Amino acid sequence: MNSSDTVTASGAAYPYGTEDTLDFHQLPVDPDEGLPQAFTCPIGDTAYDFGLYANLETGDDDPPGTLYDLAAPSRIKVPEPPPGYLVLRVVRLGAEGPRVEFLCKLVAEPPLVHRTERLAIRLLEAKVARGNLNGRGHYGSSIVIGVAQRWA
Repeated sequence: MNSSDTVTASGAAYPYGTEDTLDFHQLPVDPDEGLPQAFTCPIGDTAYDFGLYANLETGDDDPPGTLYDLAAPSRIKVPEPPPGYLVLRVVRLGAEGPRVEFLCKLVAEPPLVHRTERLAIRLLEAKVARGNLNGRGHYGSSIVIGVAQRWA
């Protein structure tokens, strides 16, 4: 999937009913590049710098292929917190200089949408392999983040 692909998720994403018509597109996160990761991506007519990192509790002896699912388990009897979380930083680039638009812990729950002044952000999948923490390689990590322009 590339950044022009539309990201869809089931469930009502916006309780207020107006933003459910937004067109979410997948950010070009490359899990094989490892975390932390940074890239610039245009959204509409504006360029944004994205920074993404993971905060995980891992075992020192976990093999590189150990996969940590950061989504909250659904329909469990006893709530269990995920082993960690992703943090996303979004900086809007413009004539007035760079401005931090978003800096927040993301939750991998598709109906949950984080809103900024100009963007809507949704974390659809967050599976991070031990080998991709501060390292490159194909270990099975999968990170899907959708972003939409809230107004043009």
